[in-house]
Amino acid sequence: MGFTVADIAEATAFYRAVFESEPLVRRVYDAPYTSLQVGYPDARLDIAIFRIPGSDGLLELIQYLNPTGVPVDVETKNPGTAHLCLNTDDLDAEYARLTGLGATPRSDAPVEITSGPNAGRRVAYFRDPQGLTLELMELR
Repeated sequence: MGFTVADIAEATAFYRAVFESEPLVRRVYDAPYTSLQVGYPDARLDIAIFRIPGSDGLLELIQYLNPTGVPVDVETKNPGTAHLCLNTDDLDAEYARLTGLGATPRSDAPVEITSGPNAGRRVAYFRDPQGLTLELMELR
């Protein structure tokens, strides 16, 4: 999963704390193939890639140094937006921890899911410091 961010240093610091690990990759990509891949001449991308703990999944954070972009409305209701969902065994502890790391919760407390395949579980949505949506779901 990848997100384009406005500030790679801030995003990397936040997810380093969330995942309690260093990125697998942290570098600028500006080889000729990079421009061909993304479709922008003279592209320079500053990238951090994290392994999502407890999975084989990766989170790629990308700041376009060239060309620079303009922020879009990443409100979760807007078509085309995405979010990262992580599982936890202790949502109360993770809710407090993420809030302490600078994430902004979307609800005053974790919310109980009352219907559907996840009925009985609890969930919480957050905004990370870049404004991206992060979801935590309790699996116990």
